[in-house]
Amino acid sequence: DIGGTFTDIVLLDRATRAVHSHKELTTPQDPNEAVARGFEILRARCGVAPAEVVRVVHATTLFTNALVERRGARVGLLTTEGFADVVQIGRERKYELYDLTLTLPAPLCAAEDRFELRERLDAAGVVVTPLDPRDAVAAARRAVGQGCESLAICFLNAYVNGAHETAAAEAIAQALPGVPLSLSHRIANEIREYDRTTTTIANAFIRPLADRYLTRFEAGLRALGVAAPVFVMLSNGGLTSIAEAMTGPIQLLECGPAAGALEASYFAQQAGSGTLLALDLGGTTAKLCTVEGGQPVVVHRFEAAREKRFVPESGLPIRIPTVDLIEIGAGGGSIAQRDQLGLLKVGPRSAGAMPGPASYGRGGTAPTLTDANLQLGYLDPAYFAGGDIALDVAAGEGAVGRLARELDLSPPATAAGIHDLANENMAAAARVHAAERGTDPSRLALVVTGGGEPVHGASAARKPRICTLLCPPAA
Repeated sequence: DIGGTFTDIVLLDRATRAVHSHKELTTPQDPNEAVARGFEILRARCGVAPAEVVRVVHATTLFTNALVERRGARVGLLTTEGFADVVQIGRERKYELYDLTLTLPAPLCAAEDRFELRERLDAAGVVVTPLDPRDAVAAARRAVGQGCESLAICFLNAYVNGAHETAAAEAIAQALPGVPLSLSHRIANEIREYDRTTTTIANAFIRPLADRYLTRFEAGLRALGVAAPVFVMLSNGGLTSIAEAMTGPIQLLECGPAAGALEASYFAQQAGSGTLLALDLGGTTAKLCTVEGGQPVVVHRFEAAREKRFVPESGLPIRIPTVDLIEIGAGGGSIAQRDQLGLLKVGPRSAGAMPGPASYGRGGTAPTLTDANLQLGYLDPAYFAGGDIALDVAAGEGAVGRLARELDLSPPATAAGIHDLANENMAAAARVHAAERGTDPSRLALVVTGGGEPVHGASAARKPRICTLLCPPAA
């Protein structure tokens, strides 16, 4: 599992049910470096030969981060004449009616990269205006000529009949081989052109990154001597092959958190609790979901890259089946700072893996949640990440001390404030998520997973008056 701060490698011996794990700092420049290094360390520690590995399952938040940070490819959109501005118009609604400085979610495809083609299907999928494939090729050439790396094809009513999209794609693939194509009737075959177009563009946006990354990931495993089949987690908790994942990487958007939700449901069943909240705190973010009847709740639409985290309609609608999650900008690397009102604020900015929290000793200077927890004595500096990372106590205290002087507080009070504020962020998310599902959080159990959640679980549970806490081993 590759996260924004740590890469976790877990080895399961299916015969003895023994579980071995290792944490490696994520290498943002090439995530596969951390995978290879961590795998070799864990394999050597356990005395396992690469040929003995029979299955590899992979989950990651890389694609979510790319979408949120808008680090994807430049996308060209080919659409029906008169519908190029669907992604700009959206639903013509303001998600906060009285906000005069409202920031609407910007489309992932710029206006100059949208191209209209003469074609039309009616609501029953019957051809009204035939498509000339030569027009599609000409538009694709213009898009690529002005710098587009990936193309999204989304025609009106293609969810009923995808013939025009298929014909356009076949002609473009022949004329411009190697250009990634995303077809709306294959990516999100549902009514409502705004949602379908946005989802297709998002797929095109991350597809070149997914192609490069997943190809290198599989090649890296083969170079290590692992010949086992590789499966990738889907956002709904299922598995798929590398080849399928590269075709529709939008299906992987929430695959990392989905794996955590499945873990929570497993431990819930072991504890005999059917309905609960699951909180997963990593190095960069915390994720919260509801488990009902022993299974995580799956929805078929969610919003990515929200302008305001808890406000519906403030993000990009994505039409894929996914575990219903709330993501909070509170992780071990979340940066604490003094805001414009002179008050303490924690997150959503994160120190990530490079340079990481000040106490990692890798050049970070900003005070983070990890530095505060270290100063409060909640972390053992000699046994962090299973003893693989030695924390620099002095560097962590220095970072918290500098913030304490800005706030005119003592360093211990500042560290306690950072810790408590992170807990409050998690508790607020638990209240919101439970309320949206018509549930009182105090009636639920809380399962805590992720590298940092056992440090915060008890305090985060007390705030919404949750009485039962489940903490799995090697959480």
